[in-house]
Amino acid sequence: MRRISSKRQARQAEAKPFRDALIAKAGKCMICGARPGIQNGRMQQLNQLCVHELLNGPLRQKTMDKPFATLVVCWHHNGELNDKGLWPIARQLAVLLTKSPEDYDLAAFNYLSNPNAPNRWTQDEVDAFLDSVA
Repeated sequence: MRRISSKRQARQAEAKPFRDALIAKAGKCMICGARPGIQNGRMQQLNQLCVHELLNGPLRQKTMDKPFATLVVCWHHNGELNDKGLWPIARQLAVLLTKSPEDYDLAAFNYLSNPNAPNRWTQDEVDAFLDSVA
């Protein structure tokens, strides 16, 4: 098992209160509606909720405590969201817009992902997925 750096451990500890509050606020998976402790035809542990960061790689650490860059999902969907062919960023943003519109901020998300590309993802791209995530 890879050791987690002390810098990353500190960042995770710093973001934990935000993430716990986000899970408590949502209370269920933003994609399928699964709640902890309810079977939904899946193994119980797959219903456990977690916070998924929309951006990964070096940007993941920046997104850990940003409501406009995270989703609350069950473990099952957390694994699926890593497939960018099935779940492109625009589709994940559409889920956020639909399920937590008060946290949705496309301009802030684009700035976080790349300050030099303010239109990296457009509202039209997000809107194209609204029917599939509603």
